[in-house]
Amino acid sequence: SPPPNPPPQPSRLDPPGHRRTMRQQGRRWVSSFAGRVPVGFPIPVLSAKKGPYHQRYNPETGDEEEVMVVGAACSECFTGPRLAKVLRNGFEYESKALESLEAQTPSSPLSIHTSVGVPPVLPEFIQQFAEHMPWKAEVENTDWFMNLQVEGASAVHGAIDLMLQMQHMHLSGASAPSSSDGIFAHSSSKRRMVAVGEESYHGPPSSSFGSATPLGHKPMQLSYPVPAYFKRRTEDNETVEEFHGRMKQEFELFLSQHGDEIGVMLFEPQSGSSLAAQPWDRDLLREYIRLAKKEGIKVIADEIMCGLGRHGQGTLFLSESWDLEPDVVTFGKAVAA
Repeated sequence: SPPPNPPPQPSRLDPPGHRRTMRQQGRRWVSSFAGRVPVGFPIPVLSAKKGPYHQRYNPETGDEEEVMVVGAACSECFTGPRLAKVLRNGFEYESKALESLEAQTPSSPLSIHTSVGVPPVLPEFIQQFAEHMPWKAEVENTDWFMNLQVEGASAVHGAIDLMLQMQHMHLSGASAPSSSDGIFAHSSSKRRMVAVGEESYHGPPSSSFGSATPLGHKPMQLSYPVPAYFKRRTEDNETVEEFHGRMKQEFELFLSQHGDEIGVMLFEPQSGSSLAAQPWDRDLLREYIRLAKKEGIKVIADEIMCGLGRHGQGTLFLSESWDLEPDVVTFGKAVAA
C-alpha cells in the first residue's frame, strides 16, 4: 500500500460551488463528451493533486476518492518545487503578456504561427536543447535541425514527412519539391511506404500511423514483427535468447520482402499502452535499426513516451543511452510545460 499522504487541498480553480454545478448537471455534460472512454461514461473530475496522489470525484454521484495514479500517458516528470521551477518562467512571461493585453499595449506573443514568425524565446530553447541531442558530432557540426508541432501525433507525421522528402531527394538528386509537386514528384523510387511495429501506437489510430486500423487498411503502411512478450513460445521452453534470435530472423525475412519499398521505419524504444510499456532488449533493437539502415531505410525513434529522461537511463533520450543512432527522434508531452 502507498505511504500515508495528506490529501490535496481543493484547487482554487475548482471551488465548491463549481463542483456542485458539475454534479447538478450530471449526465448532461457527461453525455456530450468523448475522451479515451465511450460517450456517456462518467469520467472522474480531478479537483486537486499532489504528485501521483489525485483527488477526484464522480460527476454523477458526487462520490469523492483519493487515488494514486502511475503512468497517466507519461505526461509528468516533475512535481512540487521542481515542477514549479520549470513552469515559473513561462508563468511570468504569460503574466506580463496579460498585463499588456489589459492595458491595450503591444504584448509578447503567447502563440504565433511559423508562417508569420517565431517567438523571441525560440533561439534560447533550441540552444538549450542542443546540449542534449543524441547526435553529438552532428550537433557540433550544426548538421541537425528541429521541427516543432502542437502535439505528439503531429510530431510523428512531421518526422515522416521530412524523412520521406529527404529519402526521395537523396535517391533522385533533385532539389526540394514545391508544395504543389508532392514529395514523390521527382523520384521513380518505390520507397513510399512507412513501416511500423506490429504492436505500436503513434497517435489516434484512425488518423495516425500505428498497428491499430479501426477504419481499415492504411495504404502507406506496413507492419514489421516486434518481440512482444506474448509471442515467446514458453510452452516449448523457448529461452529469451532463442526468442530474440527467432524475431531477428522474422525481421530479416520482412526486410527481404519489403525493404526496397520502405522509405521510413518507426521504432518505439519503449512502448506505450500498446505493449504495456514493454522496453526493447537494447542489443536486439540496435540490430533491428542496423539492418533497417543497411537497407537504406530512414529510421525514426519515437520517444514521445520514453524520452525527456522518463526512461531512467541518465540522458534526455534513450537513443543516446543505447547508442541507437536513428535519423530522427520525436519527443513530446512534458516539454509542453
